[in-house]
Amino acid sequence: MPNLSPETGSSRSAATHLAPQATPQPRRLRRLTAAAVALVALGAASACDSAADANDTVASGGTLRVVLPSLPEHLDPQRIAAAMDANISRLLSRTLTTYKAEPGAASSELVPDLATDLGRPSENNTVWEFKLREGMKWEDGAQVNCQQLKYGVERNFAATFDSGLPYAELMLKDNASPYEGPFGGKELESVSCEDAYTVRFRLKQPAGDFNYTVALPIFSPVKPGADADKEAYDLRPLSNGPYRVEARTAKDSVFTLVRNEHWSPSLDSVRKGHPDKIVFQVDENDPAVTNALIQDQGADRNTIMLQNNVAPNFLQQVINDPKLSQRAATGPTGSVRYFAINTQLVKNLDCRKALVYAFNKRKYRQAMGGSIIGDLATAMLPPGLAAHAKFDHYDTLVDSDGNEDKALQHIEKAKAAGVTCPDTISVALPDNDTIARYVKTMVDAYVRIGVKVNLKRYPADKYWGTIADIGHGNHLVYAGWLPDWANGSAVIPPLFDGQLVKPTGEQSGSNYSFLQNADIDKAIAEAMGETNAERQYKLWGELDSKLSELAVTIPVLYPNSIRMYGSNVAGAFIHSQFGAPDLAALGLKDPSIPVDVTSSGS
Repeated sequence: MPNLSPETGSSRSAATHLAPQATPQPRRLRRLTAAAVALVALGAASACDSAADANDTVASGGTLRVVLPSLPEHLDPQRIAAAMDANISRLLSRTLTTYKAEPGAASSELVPDLATDLGRPSENNTVWEFKLREGMKWEDGAQVNCQQLKYGVERNFAATFDSGLPYAELMLKDNASPYEGPFGGKELESVSCEDAYTVRFRLKQPAGDFNYTVALPIFSPVKPGADADKEAYDLRPLSNGPYRVEARTAKDSVFTLVRNEHWSPSLDSVRKGHPDKIVFQVDENDPAVTNALIQDQGADRNTIMLQNNVAPNFLQQVINDPKLSQRAATGPTGSVRYFAINTQLVKNLDCRKALVYAFNKRKYRQAMGGSIIGDLATAMLPPGLAAHAKFDHYDTLVDSDGNEDKALQHIEKAKAAGVTCPDTISVALPDNDTIARYVKTMVDAYVRIGVKVNLKRYPADKYWGTIADIGHGNHLVYAGWLPDWANGSAVIPPLFDGQLVKPTGEQSGSNYSFLQNADIDKAIAEAMGETNAERQYKLWGELDSKLSELAVTIPVLYPNSIRMYGSNVAGAFIHSQFGAPDLAALGLKDPSIPVDVTSSGS
């Protein structure tokens, strides 16, 4: 999934997956660098507060405050692609399966949610059936049933929901005439209700881990009619989770979740539902928010930073102070931070290679806080995936300052072929001062090869939709990706499949490079059709290497999360599916401490 956080990556999308008998491997780090060792030490120091022990002290009730860098772009489950939005959505929109709300390796463990089990595959994994629990209710008291689940899945096929992940369209069998959503009264034949609580999916090809796919918000049920006003529903979807959204408008910088009185904890083994109320507040001033949490006064004791790390100027203080480090949830995000190169504007390979060679990854990471913030990236598949391949086509691990000589050689090579590389480029980024400080390191790096950089900041809460439109006109875009499950099928197809690219005015999914390459598309299809898990991993790694040679992205960092919280917050840990604290596990030690919505940060 895409992620707006300065530190974590995220977006998610499509593919068929592993062999019929195989399931995704747990994410794992294959090596511990010096930065990771330091992070492990910090995590050990904070273990009693930011792991399982924290839940021993959590009480029911009170108001938790969550600081965000921007509002979620979407809460309508079929529109969700970003990890932050999915984290919030898990409190509102339940899915057939989900992940445990527990720290460590358990957060990668799939468990039933709306369904009674993890699904029953048949016909060589091309048919999947799930039985829904009975007795689950919407916030209006109505029962959740199969027809509502079917309707939710069908919504994915309507153009309105192109901002969401494309798994439903790419994996489910289409009708004889291409299906365009349920709003014309038609149904998708590959999703059927065998009875009021049994749903059956028919897939285009075998998928041994389809039960991981249905853990995504895009497979959530929606009650027909409740979404009549699409924009209003995106702000306040009807909930079947432990919380519901209080009335809000698009202009509000604060929104609140309160208890859904029709949610039954006996029918939900994952969400804890500890606080009575969760207040989400936008404050992009990371230094001010970090300082307020360090001071730990008043309502800041009930506050946690969800998406942004501790500000760089406070990082060493937090790491080296035993008491402060106990109030930092830490861990690898499992994601990649990168810049996508617009292949429609920078068509020449040598021009793109020049941009990759000239990028100074050391300075970028230093602006973020140094090596503790993560390992430098050479590939798009993060090292926690079994499909990760080791290659370094642009000598990042040899000289992370970039290589301006090689960059200039490629510019000259393009010139000799009659192509003039752009001497001025525009770079898209969210309207966030912290992110802008990092991205400004590109300006000095590119001026060394005669390229002027114009930074174009877009509203953070509309950013992903903006850069998914091929007409945005920028040469590079700031992006990140957190795999939806532990395989290359959750990275390469959603980011590089050419069939996702749409005309100006439409959404091209997460293919922010707008790559349309027949050889790559053919290789994606081959990898998706491979039924042997190990061979499939190898194919994804080889594809990642080919994409690197095509210079369609600049992978910068495999980031870590270092998220601070107040002394009254309990249950904080970094969840592998979100690269951030898991909202479903958070609560307060003393619910009597009040929260004033006004931030003491900035």
